[in-house]
Amino acid sequence: MIKCEHVSLSFQDKRVFDDLNFEIESGANASVSGESGKGKSSILKLLQGYILPDTGTISINGAKLSARSINQIRNSIAWIPQNINLPVHTGIKLMHLLGISERKESVYSFLDKLGLEEELLHADFQKISGGQKQRIVISICLSLDREIILMDEPTSSLDDASIQLLINAFKTLSNKTILSASHNHAWIKNSNQVIEL
Repeated sequence: MIKCEHVSLSFQDKRVFDDLNFEIESGANASVSGESGKGKSSILKLLQGYILPDTGTISINGAKLSARSINQIRNSIAWIPQNINLPVHTGIKLMHLLGISERKESVYSFLDKLGLEEELLHADFQKISGGQKQRIVISICLSLDREIILMDEPTSSLDDASIQLLINAFKTLSNKTILSASHNHAWIKNSNQVIEL
């Protein structure tokens, strides 16, 4: 499903990682673990073609990442960043932006699993907590129903109880390949594959 072979990456002559190799099977829940600055977020950006490796190849669903394949690959991915700066101010408007207004029932279901009320979809993002906003965005992105889910520090704004709800919600997903960058021990413990940097 996701394969990195002999991937190296540098920024301004500083080597982030060298000869990185890993393979994530379809349906796996994998986490990238390591200290800050080791390249966890960079791996997620590499997989989406937002940055390019110095050397090596990246393949997703058997397609080598290239200018020709990138749009198809991105259309198979739901991307949930750590810093959620959006051009809209409510969950409802985010659903409109992503073209999934008809999937309200799916969004409501995920909100419920993550301990949130449906009414929060209409709340101004600036007037709710960071954790509430994060869970709303996660609920909407999961409702895109993409084959691959990439997440950067999905638990960063959540308390322990909310993290457990998130873990439980992801256990209900089927036929999804999940890759997250995380420092959280509880989240990593519930992954079935850990990539150490």
